[in-house]
Amino acid sequence: MRFFFIILLTFFTSCSYHAGRSSNTDELSVTVPYIKGDFSGIFTDQLIKQVTYSNVFDYKYSHATHLLCVEIIDTSTKQIGYKYDRNNENERQNYLRATEGRQTITAEVKLIEKKTEKVVFGPFKVKADSDFDYVDPDSLNDLSFIDPQTNQRVTNLAFSLGQLESIDSAKEAALKPLYTKLSKKIVDAISAYW
Repeated sequence: MRFFFIILLTFFTSCSYHAGRSSNTDELSVTVPYIKGDFSGIFTDQLIKQVTYSNVFDYKYSHATHLLCVEIIDTSTKQIGYKYDRNNENERQNYLRATEGRQTITAEVKLIEKKTEKVVFGPFKVKADSDFDYVDPDSLNDLSFIDPQTNQRVTNLAFSLGQLESIDSAKEAALKPLYTKLSKKIVDAISAYW
C-alpha cells in the first residue's frame, strides 16, 4: 500500500501537476481604475489595499501590465432581525419591528491585459454581505428605558457605546467591512487562478 502512494506521488510531481493554478509565471503588475458604482471611494481604496497585501500582485499606479476592472452591478438590503415592540409600561405588543439588516453587494470583475486590451481572466461575479443592527430614531422605546429603581425614563445613549444607529447610518458603517470582504474575495479568486 505504501508503495502505491509513492508511485502516485511520483506520477503527479513528474507530470508537473498543479492544483487549480495557471502555468503563467509572468509578474502580474496591476493598476486599479476607479470602480464603477463606488460613489464613496471606499471600495476602490479597499481593493487597492488587498492587491498590495497579496504576494501575487505588484500594484502600480501607472505603467502596470494589467487593469483590474470592477463594477458594482447589484446592491440590496433586506431585513433579517426583528423584535417585539413594547408600550410605555414595558409590556410586549403584538407587532414586530425590524432591528437588523443585511446588505449585499455583487461586483463584476475583469482582468485586462493593457497592451492587447484582451480580457485574460473573467468576467466573473463576486458577492459579499454584511449584517448590521439599527434602531428606529422615532421610537421612544428604542432610545430610552424605564429604570426599575427610580421608575423614571432614562436614555440609552449613556449605555449604548455608540451602537445606536439609524438604518442609514448603520448601512453606511457596514460598508467598509463589506467592501473589505468583497475585495479579499476578488484578490483570492485571481490569486488562485494566477
